[in-house]
Amino acid sequence: MTRLAGVLWVALVALVAGAGAAAAEPTVDLTGTWHVLIHYRDDTAHDPQQMRWDDRLWVFQRDAKGLGWTEYAIVVFEDETGRFKGLGGSGARRVEGAWEPNPVQLAQIKSGLEYNTRGTKSKTLRGSDAGGWSSGARGGSPAAANVITYSENWSIEGLPTKPVFTRDDVLGSASAEPMEGRTQYVTESIEEGGDLLRGKFERDGTRHGTFTMRRSGAVKVTEGSGKSQSQRMTEAFFQNYGGADFFSPAELQAMKDGAAAGAAPKDGGKELRQKVREEIERKTREQGVEPSLVEPQIDKLTEKISSMLLEGKSPEEIQRALSASSPRP
Repeated sequence: MTRLAGVLWVALVALVAGAGAAAAEPTVDLTGTWHVLIHYRDDTAHDPQQMRWDDRLWVFQRDAKGLGWTEYAIVVFEDETGRFKGLGGSGARRVEGAWEPNPVQLAQIKSGLEYNTRGTKSKTLRGSDAGGWSSGARGGSPAAANVITYSENWSIEGLPTKPVFTRDDVLGSASAEPMEGRTQYVTESIEEGGDLLRGKFERDGTRHGTFTMRRSGAVKVTEGSGKSQSQRMTEAFFQNYGGADFFSPAELQAMKDGAAAGAAPKDGGKELRQKVREEIERKTREQGVEPSLVEPQIDKLTEKISSMLLEGKSPEEIQRALSASSPRP
């Protein structure tokens, strides 16, 4: 009897532990702003194995009408490193590959991004977290054979533990078979206390990949300052990472000793300037910024540091000078 009681006790403990584990499954509250990053391969592309990326902003709001879902298709970062080629010109295009936000970009996601209003879409979904949310298809059957209709239905199921976001669209007329498409984001894991979702992405059966959905700060429409993305990125970089931070006193002393040895002055300081520039470019890349996008600022900083080294100024004097006049675009 005692042995039986022990077995029952173990079974009861296991049952309670299992129930506790189920109750502790991570959940998510969609209300707020999210940055959605997609990595995918396109079966219809010239190179189907090439990894590609896309991103957008989703904003969810709950009110008496239901669940509002707004999508901003054009996301604007101050630092566009790794995202686009040809910044600042009309020929800018998305960089191929699986772009991931660098530390500067992650910080902006957390504080809040900007968006361009072009391509914005919004739906009001009705339902509940338990039963699912749906916007319902808009528009009915065409009134005539020559009338073409387009409708979209946005839906969310699986809340609050494994949400599935689905977009169904239909284009058709009374005289032709409708063309249907589906885009779906299937959550597989919830992390960081509900602020990070990861899962599978698929669109129209031809694009396959993954998505990362990260909670963001409040968004705002891009201010349209007239500056190119490269100019905005440059400003952000040099405002947060001044010239005084590039070299430690020990590094400056080592370069000063090298210049004093006589190798650099014989060629007018050319070799020293090259070493300084290479080090600045290396440190720039460490901060997630492509040196070619801040070349004028690197030129100025290279000349300033090299000149002071050749003049024999101490590391402390150089750092004070750089702190007093950090380069700006």
